[in-house]
Amino acid sequence: LIHRATHTFSPTIFKKLATVHQLADAQQQQDGMALRGVVALSLLAGTCHGHGQITWPPSTRHGGNIHLGADCGRGECYWFSNNVEVGAPTLPTAMRSMEPDVDGGKYDVYRTSPWRAPGKAAVYGSGCGIAGGHPTSTYANGGTPPKGVVVGTDGFTLPKIAKDAAAASLGPAKWVRGGVAEVAWAMSANHAGGYAYRLCKADGVVNEKCFQKNHLAFAGNTSFVVYPNGTRYPLFRAVTAEGTYPAGSQWARDGVPTCRECDKAYDRCGSPLTPVPGLDYGTQWNQQVNCYAECSGSVASKVAGHCPGKTQFSPTDALAGSHAVSGFGKVVWDWSVLDEVAVPADLALGDYVLSWRWDCEESTQVWQNCADITVVTTAAEAAWDTASPAAIALVPNPGPVSSPAAKDPIAATTATTKDPNAAATAFDKNAAGINANVKGCTGWVEFCVGKDVIKGQCGATEADTLAMCEAYNQAVAAKASDSKTTTTAATAAKSSSTSLGANVLYLAVSGAALLLL
Repeated sequence: LIHRATHTFSPTIFKKLATVHQLADAQQQQDGMALRGVVALSLLAGTCHGHGQITWPPSTRHGGNIHLGADCGRGECYWFSNNVEVGAPTLPTAMRSMEPDVDGGKYDVYRTSPWRAPGKAAVYGSGCGIAGGHPTSTYANGGTPPKGVVVGTDGFTLPKIAKDAAAASLGPAKWVRGGVAEVAWAMSANHAGGYAYRLCKADGVVNEKCFQKNHLAFAGNTSFVVYPNGTRYPLFRAVTAEGTYPAGSQWARDGVPTCRECDKAYDRCGSPLTPVPGLDYGTQWNQQVNCYAECSGSVASKVAGHCPGKTQFSPTDALAGSHAVSGFGKVVWDWSVLDEVAVPADLALGDYVLSWRWDCEESTQVWQNCADITVVTTAAEAAWDTASPAAIALVPNPGPVSSPAAKDPIAATTATTKDPNAAATAFDKNAAGINANVKGCTGWVEFCVGKDVIKGQCGATEADTLAMCEAYNQAVAAKASDSKTTTTAATAAKSSSTSLGANVLYLAVSGAALLLL
């Protein structure tokens, strides 16, 4: 099978994106293999690992919290199966979420994605995802485990009650047999596709096979976008039981469309390449990962949080007006996608594990999270079964892990030091010893994975590290704009990069070459 998986976004904005193959050809024609590093670095992405998690009922295992939406500072969304694919597509065309008018053949680069045959892609672990997406290997497309967790750890083995002290008061949700319950999930990177909810008796063997026997049907005709204060807006929900596995199981399409920045991703990015194990962000495969992501709006939708132009399916299927939602994410949306599910009337009473499974189409990934459920007989016993404002208010809000600087690093730095260059000075001083080995903000973040906090270099979270790096780049760029000494270097770099279809700028800072992404 042809492999393909996407994860990261590239903050570099090209006026005209070239295919990975065109970039490779251009570099060979201009300066031979010497420019390969420039091309690779120009496509390196700012990183924000983690893509989706259960937020309702309160996730007693992975820690997802409706107050935090898509925030993954505690590793809630690192649990998945990476680089997994299907054979022949079985999904009805009307349920497609990526390039629905491109069906089959070499141009259909999404044909092996899990969503093309919902439920059919084999997954790792017991149905709750595994840390980092692979039993033993890491991958540059987001395939890293939460900090302090061994890659390949089964999500089902997480404690029944999340370790976070703020979640200590949360017990299993209690659903009424034969009733309706509400469930919700949030996405920090919108990989399109669709999702389902399943149950497995907790006192038996908990695995994917068990979950497949107990798919839940959706109730009602509408999904909702729900905010931390309980405010909700309707979101069109498309459901299919055709071409799904197990046969007849219900799956809902991800109702938030990604952007369509490319008419055909194939024309921009080429045929899918084979995934490369390890965290080398300069591989041609990872360049293609970023290219596919840019076609879905990873750059175009990042600033405003929604698509500025076309979407992959009709925007009338999503929210209207000022509450419209679309895009690739990466802005840490604070809302969740909420649905109602029917609790079977013949379900045995007792304890269950709830599994949420998101089969992606933009990537070859399956995201999973679990929560604990107790099935009861009367409404008086119910708890956490609806995400009402009153119920949400009872959920402890641990607050985001990331510091305010992660969202606005320059503003935070200026507020505390009154010196916009302070971040640049601190970061550069502490990083000088490894400048030659770590390139771009993605490289900095990956360098710090698993390391303790290092002042000016590694933050408490990946978001903090990314913030320091971005603040450094922005501060240096501001300083450079006032300096006439950079004119010659900037002109030369711009001239060299234009022929590659990208604007890559090198500046001499503190005796080292800094790549501004």
